[in-house]
Amino acid sequence: MADLNQPSAVVHLISERREQPGPLRRRISIRSAAKRATELSGEMFSEPNWRRIESGFKDPDDRELVFMAASINDLANDAVISPDDLDEAGRPQAAELFRDWIRERTKADPALASVDPDLTPESLQQTLQAMLREIRTLPGVSAAERTQMEKVLLSHLHSTLKTYGVQLRILRPH
Repeated sequence: MADLNQPSAVVHLISERREQPGPLRRRISIRSAAKRATELSGEMFSEPNWRRIESGFKDPDDRELVFMAASINDLANDAVISPDDLDEAGRPQAAELFRDWIRERTKADPALASVDPDLTPESLQQTLQAMLREIRTLPGVSAAERTQMEKVLLSHLHSTLKTYGVQLRILRPH
């Protein structure tokens, strides 16, 4: 049980990444994060609830932590919180739930059909998910343009992997 009025290590991590999602990135407001958590979970995730968690007045359950981390990643358009981060902050069950959620999200996205979520690191899956979300939410871009942008993103990724494979074959001793 958390020491109330003193956020746990995992809550401190989430709060810190929300406030500073990365260099040159703006902080993510609690309002935006709670709204995104609601969209991701399909359940109401209120701004006051988020504030109670960050202030240490409420100990979040594992499921809440997953949606808090996922919403920050989505809004940062990057994997700024990983399952390993949750594990290192003392919440191994939340970390495992987060891994499962990332895999299921990858499986559910038709654009990521060629990605094997059991072999692809969560960080790469999260980055791809964030990039696709960013493309899909660009204002003033038609559906056809978004589809083309997704194809280009995935085609560049595929080309990079093929190039790396060629480099490995060149370096492999005969």
